[in-house]
Amino acid sequence: MNSHLLDGHYRILKVLNDGENEKTYLVEDVNFLGSQFIIKQLLSTSSNPQALTILRRLFANKSKTLEELGQEHEQIQKLIAYFEENEKFYIVQEFIPGNPLTDEIIQGQPLREDEVISLLSDILEILVVVHSYGVIHRNIKPANIIRRESDKKLVLINFETVNEAITNSVGNGEYMPIEQINGNLKYNSDIYALGIVAIAALLGLSAKELSNIRNQKNKLTGEIIWQNKNLKINRKLAKIIDRMVRFDYRKRYQYATEVLDDLKKIKNVEQDQQKQDQKKLLLVVAGIAGCITLGIGVWQLKLSKPVNDAQKTFYQKGVNKYNTGNYEGAIQDFNQSIELDPQNALAYNRRGDAYYRLGDYEQAQADSSQAILLNPEDANAYFDRGFAFSELNKYKEAIADYNQAIKLNSKDAYAYYGRGLARVQSKDNKGAIEDFNKAIALKPEYNEAYLQRGILRRRLRQRLEAIQDFDKIIKNNPTDAKAYYQRGLTQSINKQKYAALKDYTDAININPKYIEAYLNRGDIYSDLGNKVEATEDYNTILQIDPKFIAAYIHRGIHRFSFGDYKGAVEDYTAALKLDTNNVAAYNNRGNAYLELGNKKAANQDYSRAIAINANNALAYYNRGVIRTKQKNKQGAIADFKKAAKLFRQQGEKDSYQDAQREIAILQNKSAPAPSTRPKSGKRGKN
Repeated sequence: MNSHLLDGHYRILKVLNDGENEKTYLVEDVNFLGSQFIIKQLLSTSSNPQALTILRRLFANKSKTLEELGQEHEQIQKLIAYFEENEKFYIVQEFIPGNPLTDEIIQGQPLREDEVISLLSDILEILVVVHSYGVIHRNIKPANIIRRESDKKLVLINFETVNEAITNSVGNGEYMPIEQINGNLKYNSDIYALGIVAIAALLGLSAKELSNIRNQKNKLTGEIIWQNKNLKINRKLAKIIDRMVRFDYRKRYQYATEVLDDLKKIKNVEQDQQKQDQKKLLLVVAGIAGCITLGIGVWQLKLSKPVNDAQKTFYQKGVNKYNTGNYEGAIQDFNQSIELDPQNALAYNRRGDAYYRLGDYEQAQADSSQAILLNPEDANAYFDRGFAFSELNKYKEAIADYNQAIKLNSKDAYAYYGRGLARVQSKDNKGAIEDFNKAIALKPEYNEAYLQRGILRRRLRQRLEAIQDFDKIIKNNPTDAKAYYQRGLTQSINKQKYAALKDYTDAININPKYIEAYLNRGDIYSDLGNKVEATEDYNTILQIDPKFIAAYIHRGIHRFSFGDYKGAVEDYTAALKLDTNNVAAYNNRGNAYLELGNKKAANQDYSRAIAINANNALAYYNRGVIRTKQKNKQGAIADFKKAAKLFRQQGEKDSYQDAQREIAILQNKSAPAPSTRPKSGKRGKN
């Protein structure tokens, strides 16, 4: 085997994987014979010195987080070390003797329902901790779940968070949801992947067979149809899995704890019934005991201390579960604590926090209100209720709560930040700026406050100040892709196209699947006349997400700009297949048809755009152009008048004047024939 020692002391024993962007080895540490590890070698997709500098920082940050995560949970593969050699990045991971789940999910041999519930519960418990650290696994599949030999527990391995930072590699597509393919990763992308694993287990499917299942979709909803007549399965379990694999991540479970809670309801039906019977018995006993009055004072004295200790125990258990991301479990413990001590304001406060994390903002607001009622001096309770009100779109109430929180604790940067967000929604831009300023003054490294202040400043046309905010974030964290992207948007608005190009490129180097950055960079390349570079950016987006409509429309505008009208028609048609009501695609395709001399098709497209949106000024203007060419003078005047009215309402002064000019020409019989040309919509910036 290779005599070279990695990092000076790791000897390669076996090559486990030899991919294009990633190599995996089984190694031993020569300093501790018999100690085996897994080493991944990640090959950077860029040799640019500036890009490598960014990647080094990103690699170190991601690796450190994974290192901490492995120490937090014993069913997560531990990251032992990380290093760099010859511009190649390496991570050293724990070697776990055992068998992958692929040995249990065998083609044609479905797992029992209880086995699948156990599998889901085990991995979801791990994901609760993973997600609480801000980490997304990114590549959950049977091969990355190991049944550990020593204790038969399931262990989650091969986190992709470091790999994605260095390479452009994509995980196993059979288990990936659409938003991950699009580069818009969410925490519940992991939940989707685990749901697909459950389907494979229940049906006994190989990875290849899964592709057939994923292609069996409801034509109306786009959801996977995976159940068949021969499958006998608990309807509640099927419903849970359906929700795990919803196409739209917004309709999916948002948190692993939510899935766990629903699974526990299935597992504990009989136990719940037993508990109900026990409660009835206790009520009977309590009724009898209530009749016994002699010595009751002595009993209360003896019981008061144990009850007090018990409520404290439940409260602390709830806090511990909350801190690990087990919000459902925390709520159960806080319930017990409150039942034992209904005056415990802290328990209401923390239970409200847990409900907020689970998206139950009504209950979060109710608990915060109870905490305030019990302790009107609790600034944190006002702060929590403020965020709950904001999520419920009750910004006036939210601001009132933040005011009270600040009154009680004037040094709380987060309260100022929360009030700033609420003021933005209430159109109080001046007040929002003041709040973000205060938050930053109290917490100088508060990157989210800088980001929101920068976005607001750009909206208020304070572009230089906005750029300064994004500069500050980048100084604090050079690997913050959002800051580069937002600064690029601002540079673009300032007509600093080359500066914007650089920012979008930096954002892409940090996040190679940053679709919005590719789209905006492609637009700038197109405006600069860089035909090839723009086309490459639009093509890259469609490789990441073939259903990203904006990429077709922007590429169509780009093709139109250099005379490829047939190509433009193809792109707009592709967009319309994905969205039959896309007004911009109809309007722009009409322009391309007009250039190709197909007036009938152009007129149809403009009319369709108007039918979809009766306030689309461009479509009226362009149909006026067609009607002028068709000698339909009255029809043309009517369309230009409608367009002029809409342009004026929308503040489009130049377009309004264009429409008025065409009306004047058509109404003046002695004037030369109008030389109208259709108008294209502006590319929307994301």
